[in-house]
Amino acid sequence: MEGIKYTDIMGPNVLDKLKYCGENIKIYDLAKICNPQWAEIDDGCMIFDYAFLDARGGLKIGKCSIFAWHCLIEGGGHIQIGDRVLIGPGAKLLGSPYNYHGVYVSQALPEEAFSINLGNITIGNDAYICAGAVVLPGVTIGEGAVVGANSVVDRDLKPWTIYHGNPVKKVGERERPTEEHRKIIESMDWTKHF
Repeated sequence: MEGIKYTDIMGPNVLDKLKYCGENIKIYDLAKICNPQWAEIDDGCMIFDYAFLDARGGLKIGKCSIFAWHCLIEGGGHIQIGDRVLIGPGAKLLGSPYNYHGVYVSQALPEEAFSINLGNITIGNDAYICAGAVVLPGVTIGEGAVVGANSVVDRDLKPWTIYHGNPVKKVGERERPTEEHRKIIESMDWTKHF
């Protein structure tokens, strides 16, 4: 994408550069999306100020998901996020961390001198990643799962289960939505969400 300026990938300026842009998306002025040509954002999503999303490797975000202040998506691996997911303040999804077992980790060096661990991340519908949590590459977080604040996710998480700790451990289960809850969600007009 030749000719892109820094301001083109910040705030609502990025909307026309996305691979797919749903309706009624709110991207705050100080949010940044790098490599927007590989990002797909569905209807009703909100991305708050100081969120940093790198779509390198592919980024697909479902309907009505929210990215709070200072959250980070580090691209490289494909990142798939379901509908109605909340990524809390300062949470980090790491799709390409450095391989610290190698000799060097600086990307300022030639590519042969360092290595990166690429890995896909999948987050199911209705999941909640709390403030400061870190999700490592190669992880699937099940539908409705909750990751507690400042936790480190290094393995797959089961649906509708609550996890906390470093590394995460199961600490409880979460109530599943009833049919009545699902009908309310299905009947909403997401184009009038904001």
